[in-house]
This record gives sequence, structure tokens and C-alpha cells, in this order.
Amino acid sequence: MPEAKILIVDDTKANLVALQVLLKPIDANIITAESGEQALLAAEEHEDHIALILLDVQMPVMDGFEVARLLNENERTRSIPIIFITATQDDGQIEKAYLSGAVDYIEKPIRKTVLISKVLVFLDLWSLRHGLELEVEQRRAAEHRVEHLATHDPLTNLSNRRGLYEELSELIYRSRRYNFSSAVIYVDLDGFKHVNDHFGHEAGDKLLTQVADNFRGIVRQTDSVARIGGDEFIVLLTDIDSETTLITKIEKLLTEASLPLDFKGHNITVGASIGIALYPDHGDDVETLLHHADQAMYQAKNQGKNTFRFFTEDINIKAHRQRELQDNLRKALPNDEFTVFFQPIVDAASGQVVSAEALLRWESANLGQVFPDEFIPAAESAGLIPELGCWVLKKAIETGAHWNKQFGTGLRIAVNASSIQFRNNLLFDTIKEQLETYAWNPDLLEVEITEGLLLDDSPEVNTYINEISKCGVRLSVDDFGTGFSALSYLKNYPVNTVKIDRSFIMDLPGDKENAVLVQAIIAMAQGLRLEVIAEGVETAEQWEFLRSLNCDFVQGYFFGKPMPRTEFEDFLIAQLEKPIQAQS
Repeated sequence: MPEAKILIVDDTKANLVALQVLLKPIDANIITAESGEQALLAAEEHEDHIALILLDVQMPVMDGFEVARLLNENERTRSIPIIFITATQDDGQIEKAYLSGAVDYIEKPIRKTVLISKVLVFLDLWSLRHGLELEVEQRRAAEHRVEHLATHDPLTNLSNRRGLYEELSELIYRSRRYNFSSAVIYVDLDGFKHVNDHFGHEAGDKLLTQVADNFRGIVRQTDSVARIGGDEFIVLLTDIDSETTLITKIEKLLTEASLPLDFKGHNITVGASIGIALYPDHGDDVETLLHHADQAMYQAKNQGKNTFRFFTEDINIKAHRQRELQDNLRKALPNDEFTVFFQPIVDAASGQVVSAEALLRWESANLGQVFPDEFIPAAESAGLIPELGCWVLKKAIETGAHWNKQFGTGLRIAVNASSIQFRNNLLFDTIKEQLETYAWNPDLLEVEITEGLLLDDSPEVNTYINEISKCGVRLSVDDFGTGFSALSYLKNYPVNTVKIDRSFIMDLPGDKENAVLVQAIIAMAQGLRLEVIAEGVETAEQWEFLRSLNCDFVQGYFFGKPMPRTEFEDFLIAQLEKPIQAQS
């Protein structure tokens, strides 16, 4: 609280001194003025600190009444209380004092007790007023902080989701009123989870702060940036003058998002997937624009990440289909709508069936037959893959145990596993449980993983891959050659088999480039003591060519399409009697 001051105004120095002596017991700073003009200047200069003015009435040039009138007319000084000091007891003069703005008067000769009592009252009032003002100011500041926290992200100080809704509502209003286009840009960082998993949340927070600062640095004052989730940002751009300008800005966002973060000697980088919705082309309200930008962002992510996509009606149709699939998928397992089909894998040299790949099929009660390339991604995004994957595993081993008992064969069963299933122990526990339940030879179970999983060196992935292998279960790399992996990665994992993707097989033997690649993959894999399966074999010529390269196993429609259990049993019986014959 500021120090209280008392302004004493008197044209006689002796009176000024006398009053200061009388006021010595008072805890206040005394300032003096010897004329009305000096009083007005001092009052303005010390306005926030003056608790009281002791004003002499009889002064030359400008008397006390005039000084009080001018102080009362001034907005800055009108609230300062004035006590007149006068030698007269004339009622008219006293009334004139009150009319000019005084709150009290003291008669001369001044009695000390009266003076001090009245001064203390006004000092207390001043202290109370300033205390209340301080409390109000503090409360307003607290309310402002609460309001700021309610609309801003505490880590980056960007607007949060609530703040974004307010800013986007305002943007839509201005865009509509002034008839200009605006953009809602949805940015999702690619690879951010990897940063948190490998370097910790401190690194993740620093990266988010850096991205926020970078984004703030490239937008105009009329634009805005918000953080609405863990690694999700929204950029609002107003008054877009051309598509070229917008794309330049988006490319700048991609660049800024991928700038490396120096964290404890590590250069940490991420990418970004960006979706854009335009006002008014893609929506004219907050929810629609955000939803469409979100859909476009997922389209960018599905297109390979670190890129951008504008919203289109086609994206909207796909998003509605995705939601429809997810809603029906959640009811499919309890409604017994799934079936496991089996496709044969044969020995390339003999044509004998040696294993079967278990493949999930869905006949929806509402949607009819839905193909795997459509419902598997929907199941992944809905978080259903761990449960579905374990269901397929149980059905496959149950069926394989029945066949091996019935036919007396050592038929190996292959099941696909998503990378999501290596994030927890459900898959591993289910494998152990099924091996024990059916006394299953673990060498007759092969878990097919993706190339992308080989690039994920997170502790949990390494742990579960190694634990599954320690059980004696085989591991194969599915669709090899389509991802970012290389044969050198296979040395770091207990992999048994490589499955060459069908895209390399379909044009053999005529496609010379693919022929060279397939030959190289087979030679290098076998050099690492890995077995090789060629997928997508559809002709006898392809089979013969792969046999000539000493490929271990082949799979494709030439040998048999995916079949339901009973049909595959008939197929097996026929195979036991007469294996598939290659052309001579």
C-alpha cells in the first residue's frame, strides 16, 4: 500500500511549521504549499497518495474557496477530502466552505486533540479505501488469471480448445461480415509418441513448446494458433488472398514442425500431418470446420504423413463410412459375425501343403460382406485390434489342433499380428494360454509381423518379440519389401521367415527388375538362414520361376484361395491323397 500524505496549504510559513509540529504524532508524510496555485499542482502530482488537504481560507490571489472549487472540478483530485482551517465563525462562510467542496472545518486557534482526531479519521478512511482498491485489483487479477487458464494451454500459453472455439467463432463472424475466406488448419505431429517413449516427457514438453513458438512466429497478428490436445495444434488464418499464399504458409508450418530439437545431446525431430478446411467452402460453423479439417488431417496421415490435404466431399464420405464400420465392428464379435478363413502355404519344391495362414473375414448383419482391407483399418482406429487379434489366434490354434489330430499331420498355423498388439502383454499371454490349452507344439505356430515393427526399438516391443520367440513360436516378416526395412534389421530380431510381398511376384517372370529383386531377397534371406515365402503366386510359370530360385514356400490363388474351415478340410484331404504338381 502506498504511503499516506497530508497536504497543508497556508500562505504563512509560521502556520505551516506550526501545523507540522502539531501533526508529528501522525504516521503520514507531510507536504506543504504556500499558495493556491502550488496547492493545485501538488494535489495533481501526489493525487494517489494524498489522504487529506488542510486548506487555509484566507490567502492572497486565490483564496481557499477557489482552490477547493478547482480541486472539485478536476476528475483527478475531486475525491481528495478537504478540511478548511478558518478563524471565522460566520455561518455564511462555513456554508460557503461546504459548498466549495470541503468535508469539514477546524477553527483557529487550532486545538491539537481536535486536529489529530479529525486527521486520523481521514487517514483511516484513506487506508480503508486503498485497501479495498488493492483487494479489488488483486481479485480482478486473479479473475483474469483464472479466465486466462480457462482459455489457454498452460504449457505453451496458446489458446486451448475453449479459447479456440471463441477465436474461431469470432473469425467466422468477421469473415462473414467482411466477405473474405479463412482457413482452419489442423496439425497433428507425426512421431511424437516415440519422443515421449524414448526421451521422456521433459523432451516432449520442450518439443511442443518449440513447435508452438515456431508456429507463433510465422502467423500474422490477425491469425491465431491453439493447442487442443497432446500433439494437436490448430492454426487459424484470416483473409486469405490466394491459394498460393495459403499453400506457402502450410509448407512453412510443415518445415517449422520438423525443425530438430537439441535435447541433452540428441537431435529430436518429428513430422506433421496437416488437414485444411476453408470458410465458407467447407463449412460455416465452428464444429463443421473443425470436423472437416480433422478428417483432412487423417487423410494426410493415411497418405504417408508429413504432408497436407484439403478437405473434399470424398473425404467426408470416407469418414462417414469409417464411423459406420466402427459402429458395426463393435457389435460384430458378440454377434458372432466373424469367421476365420485359411489359405494354404505349400512347399515350393514338392507342392505339399505345409502350413495355413489364418485370415479374418466379416459378414456384417447390417453391411453384408466387408473386405479386410476396409474393416481392418477401421478396427485399428477403433482400438479393436487387440481383442480381434487374440480371437483369431484362439480360433486358429483350436482349428489347427483339430486338424493335426484328425489327419496326423504337423500343419503349421500362421496368424497376423498388428504392431498395436506388441504394446501390452495380451498377445503374449494369449499365446502362452493357447499353447498350454491344446498342448500345441510352438514350432507349429508362426506369428506374422510387419516391417514397420522392426523399426520400432521401444522396450515393450523388443520384450514381447523376444518373449514370443523364447516360447519356441516362429516369427515371420509379412509383406517384406514394401516398407522401410532392410535385411540388415533381421539380424537384430529372432525372425525365422520372410514373406515377399505379392507386388514383386505378380508380373514374374516377365518383369526383369522384379525378378532381380526377388532373386536378391531370396539369396540374402537364405544367407541369413531365414526361410522365404513368396505371396501372390497365381500361375504355374510364377511357381516354376520361384522354384528355380530355390524359394522355400509359395502361397497364392494358384494353390488355393482363403477358405472357411470345412472347405479347407476337404482341401487338406485331397492334398494328402495327391499334392499339387508343378509343370514338367
